[in-house]
Amino acid sequence: MEYVRLGSSGLKVSRVCLGCMSFGNAREWMVESEEAKKVINRSLDLGVNFFDTANVYSRGRSEEILGEALKEVREDVVIATKVFGAMGDKPNQRGLSRKHIMHQLKESLRRLGTDYIDLYQIHRWDYETPIEETLSTLTELVRQGKVRYIGASSMWAWQFAKSLYISDKLGYERFVSMQNVYNLLYREEEREMIPLCRSENIGLIPWSPTAAGVLSGKYFKNGKLVVAETDISRIQPNTPEYRTYIEPPENAEIVRRVVELAQNKGVKPAQIALSWLYYKGVTSPIIGTTKPEHVDEAVEALGIRLRDDEVKYLEEPYRPKPVFGHV
Repeated sequence: MEYVRLGSSGLKVSRVCLGCMSFGNAREWMVESEEAKKVINRSLDLGVNFFDTANVYSRGRSEEILGEALKEVREDVVIATKVFGAMGDKPNQRGLSRKHIMHQLKESLRRLGTDYIDLYQIHRWDYETPIEETLSTLTELVRQGKVRYIGASSMWAWQFAKSLYISDKLGYERFVSMQNVYNLLYREEEREMIPLCRSENIGLIPWSPTAAGVLSGKYFKNGKLVVAETDISRIQPNTPEYRTYIEPPENAEIVRRVVELAQNKGVKPAQIALSWLYYKGVTSPIIGTTKPEHVDEAVEALGIRLRDDEVKYLEEPYRPKPVFGHV
């Protein structure tokens, strides 16, 4: 395993981050504690020390599973969770207000069975709460020792730039990471967000690195991308994932090239997708899986080196797309 600093911080994280959205019981494609713990334990065996979850994943069940699995190795791992999404139907049970953040941090700590969060992230931008209120609250939590570092996820580049400016101006804690959607089928973040993060030394920990499994080749049939009605998947007609990853006509050609290159190198298509992200310089892609063997594949992808001409071949068919993941 390789370890790198998370952005400008001194925190060392593994180049593979295990995403825990698939742990719980909210959807048919999720797994409960025993199967989830097999994935977590295999990750630990392979040197993964970075685990990402959120309070809204299965309404807290993901956090509970993760906390149970990591309680014996708490000081050796980096736990990241998120706040913003609705945790109830009442007016103050969502967003990034001081009230909601303070309450949800307490609940996340309880579910995770820990007294601090390594990386506390805002899950989305809150248009109803001044960012000054959010940053001052997060800063207070860091000073209380309940949070070590703060991160952000899925927003417009101008919003992130505004946040960093206000932190610098008012002496608040600065975001050290950006969790945005980024993969071979969705590269719109290359326009502004990724250059901003590089300029400000922000760690990039992209979600959906294999485009919800599309880049694994499992939906590529007879030269087309097809999701069968019998597929147990987050990708279904009329979902943002379907419109972004399945519908664009050029995406089938990108996946074909990924599969072809994987066959030439004797590796899995998903490993090519991850290797491309490492080539692009991301810190730690967030790997979501329900199977231990997929963690093995993700770690093995660290050893795959793509040449410049291979990267050009993979990227060539891409066409601009509507922005996905900011709302």
